[in-house]
Amino acid sequence: MTETDILSVRNELTDIVVSVVSVSFAMVSAYIVGLWLFLKTAPFILRALSFVVFSFGLAFMGALTVGIHELLLGTERAWSKLGKTATEIPGFGSATIAPLGMTQYEAAACLGALAFVAIYAALFFLTFIYRWPPD
Repeated sequence: MTETDILSVRNELTDIVVSVVSVSFAMVSAYIVGLWLFLKTAPFILRALSFVVFSFGLAFMGALTVGIHELLLGTERAWSKLGKTATEIPGFGSATIAPLGMTQYEAAACLGALAFVAIYAALFFLTFIYRWPPD
């Protein structure tokens, strides 16, 4: 692959990452609205069904993210094989962040995972444990 090919693939993958994150946040937002408007007073079976469907959606987005992550790492490996490049970019995210002891890729993946685990736990709490005040 040439430098141009790698940069082109990289831009396309970045577009996909932005789309996946956008859809994930839209799913979370829609679930919050549904929770506030309907699910807070719905019977348990309906809340459970909604949460399971929501969980499958997030799991799909997570699996898609893992696949995209592997493709991004592939572009990083291809880039490292080029040697000297016209852009003189050393890499895309493989640099190690000294205080954390992990690469930018790993730090971003950890941050994203922590954020979605926290959101997921909060929505589980609001769906099944929290007692909503009457309207």
